[in-house]
Amino acid sequence: MQEKIKEELQNILKNDPSNYSKILSLSNELAKFDKNSVRFSIDAGIIDRLGKELVARHETAVSELVKNAYDADATKVILTFKESYKVGGVLEIKDNGLGMTREQLINGFMRLSSSDKLHFPRSPRYDRKRAGKKGIGRFSTQRLGKKLTIITQTLKSTEALKVVFYWDDFMGDKELSFITNKIEYIEKQKDEGTTLIIENLRDSWSEAQIKRVYRYASEIIQPFPISKTKKNSKAPNDLGFKLKCIEINNGKKFTIANEETMFFEHALAEINGFVDNDGFMYLSIKSKKLDYKENRVLLNPNEPFKELKNVALKAYYFIYNSGLIPKQSESTIREKAKEQGGIRLYRNGFRVLPYGEPQDDWLGLDASIRKRTILPVHGNNNFFGIIEVNNDFREQFEETSSREGLLKNKAFTELSEFGYKVLIDAILKLASIRGVKQKTNQEEWKKEPEEIINNVVEGLDNIKDEEDLEQVKDKIKELKETLHEAKEEQKIKKIELIKEMNLLRVLAGLGLTIGEFIHEIKQYQGALQHDIRNISNSDSLDNVLKVNKRVKNNLDGLSTYISYFDESFSENVQRELKPIELRTVVYSLKRTLDADILRQQIEFVEPIFNGYNLYTIAMHKSEWASILFNFYTNSRKAINRANVNGKIFIECGKKHNKWVYLEFSDNGDGIPIEKRDKIFNAFYTTSVPVGKIAKHHEEMTGTGLGLKIVRDIITSYGGLIFVKEPTKGYNTTIRIELPWDKEGYKNAI
Repeated sequence: MQEKIKEELQNILKNDPSNYSKILSLSNELAKFDKNSVRFSIDAGIIDRLGKELVARHETAVSELVKNAYDADATKVILTFKESYKVGGVLEIKDNGLGMTREQLINGFMRLSSSDKLHFPRSPRYDRKRAGKKGIGRFSTQRLGKKLTIITQTLKSTEALKVVFYWDDFMGDKELSFITNKIEYIEKQKDEGTTLIIENLRDSWSEAQIKRVYRYASEIIQPFPISKTKKNSKAPNDLGFKLKCIEINNGKKFTIANEETMFFEHALAEINGFVDNDGFMYLSIKSKKLDYKENRVLLNPNEPFKELKNVALKAYYFIYNSGLIPKQSESTIREKAKEQGGIRLYRNGFRVLPYGEPQDDWLGLDASIRKRTILPVHGNNNFFGIIEVNNDFREQFEETSSREGLLKNKAFTELSEFGYKVLIDAILKLASIRGVKQKTNQEEWKKEPEEIINNVVEGLDNIKDEEDLEQVKDKIKELKETLHEAKEEQKIKKIELIKEMNLLRVLAGLGLTIGEFIHEIKQYQGALQHDIRNISNSDSLDNVLKVNKRVKNNLDGLSTYISYFDESFSENVQRELKPIELRTVVYSLKRTLDADILRQQIEFVEPIFNGYNLYTIAMHKSEWASILFNFYTNSRKAINRANVNGKIFIECGKKHNKWVYLEFSDNGDGIPIEKRDKIFNAFYTTSVPVGKIAKHHEEMTGTGLGLKIVRDIITSYGGLIFVKEPTKGYNTTIRIELPWDKEGYKNAI
């Protein structure tokens, strides 16, 4: 066999020396007869496995390809998703980078785990630090689609290279090196750069996923250089890197994400205004962040402009230091606002200088900020926008003799009024929606501390370098007074917030009480319905009298519950807090539970009170109804699960003459040590799912909120609640500690 392969190899080398695939195959077969050496071989299926294992998400896969374009010194990359809303679409990635020569294609793209980026960690043209290092770009293309076409050309090449890969060819049980991909030489499509065409996409692409690709790439790659190239570097200044994502569906083309759309998505609102041919001015506002939209609001119904016609405004409004802009984006936007913020003027499609340049306040926005009459921030740096003037109907504006700006005629005055009016009306409407004070003379308005602080920050930002020291001192003094105002307002807000939290806590306790009441009513409802059926179906007077007695007992128990919960509701109406004597609430609970304890055959052991005047800090009495009844229902469930003759015991007393305590114990199935802290967490419950029937008793399980609300009540008064080592003879003991009011008997009157 060995000799036969050698003979075949010799014939191929002699008669068909260009058949490299056959030569490689025979050489590989011949190498297997080497008994003194072993060699690694690579199964073609590794491409499929690496594609799936190295690149899990298809958004990440595209980001890896964008990184490759960045490393190739591209300044522009366009991603075009064609009919990609469903599986089987096409993704085209075009860059204007350096492209690849044949050697670079073979030794870079076609070589697995190429070390080229390790040996050359910076790009050749712009000296960029390489973004991709692991060499997984080729696997990204396999992860994305079934077919890949590469078209690449360099500046010096006379032709472009084209290679097509069918990834389904790279299946298992094949030697990777035996799979060939033809290189075609075609006419150049551009001076330099690479195009990847990925067909038969394996996943569908939504608009949100395409935007996510843009964000991933933008976070990894610096979009534009901040510092200039070092003087000792031979590399030219980096021109930056821009990415654009396009979607083509049903023949229609949409720009999904680019520098402009993704930049302006952080704006609070898009503001549009226009003046029609009759001089009427209209405003439209659109804000996704506030879920607000208003179209064609007429601003000058009684005074149309006399000179101004056919003018439009579009602006994006940003508010800084407000949490409305992601922190990673805010600094970039603010830096750009210093150079490009404000409203620029265009006439018949051409920029008119100096309007909208740094330090130019042609609409009076910065001057308005200094007057402090309009309070929402509205300086030039808060806007990115343009005003377009079209002179198709009449000459409204004339340039100055120096060609720098326009003559300040009546039309120009109206133009300035239009721009200011549209922007101010818009920010006032937005402030109203946000609950922010709009004007200094607005009555009965308490300015939010955050708004005051934001105004101070904006004021500091608006201090110009050219202002003299005295001006700066005056402004800082004014801002200092404003901060003191914010401090005082913050104190007031804190007190109001504490009151509101207390009210919410009381309402939460009330909700818990309602839930407990409904639960108990259902228990009696079932028993009463059963007894009514017995009476209806019974022929025996003795049996009727027996059932009637049981009905009376149940109604007495139900009346006790109604009285107890009615008292709790009534207490909730009273907002006044009073010290609570623990004897009062314990015996009130015991009286309420007598009927249910008898029915459940639970022993309520006589409570123990260690000492007198066991007054808590001032509280709502209704809160104790929620606390103790929650403890009882939890104990009852635990006793039913343990299937024992139930016992409940309450002990109260003082601790160090500073605290009063209450311990609630039962002999149910207990709480494991590892779960003792968890029982106070929201939605944590040891009961069966809601709506199911418990094993030992027909009762609805709780929501897992009861003990969480109880803990919130106790801790809000500076107290503690915890599971302690059980009292002797019991399996669970929960202890509450609250500040002691030694004068409570006086304050409770």
